Amino acid sequence: GKIRVDAVAVGEARMTLTVDDDGPGLPPEERAQALKRGQRLDENAPGSGLGLSIVDELARAYGGSVQLDESPLGGLRVTLELPRAVS
Repeated sequence: GKIRVDAVAVGEARMTLTVDDDGPGLPPEERAQALKRGQRLDENAPGSGLGLSIVDELARAYGGSVQLDESPLGGLRVTLELPRAVS
């Protein structure tokens, strides 16, 4: 499958990391549930349902956010927005 990763500075204070894939994606009504700890939306695939919830919890702990959308590649787009590090 295809995966595309982009990192972009958003102004002086924020950055966005976007991951797109060409997999089956998630219907809009399942996206919020996918960010909850222990929620497995595909019982046929291996996993514990922790991955996206951990990303979401860490993003919020650092003042950021995670958004799930449809990818231009046909699958899922995960957008992680975080404050930029100050040096």
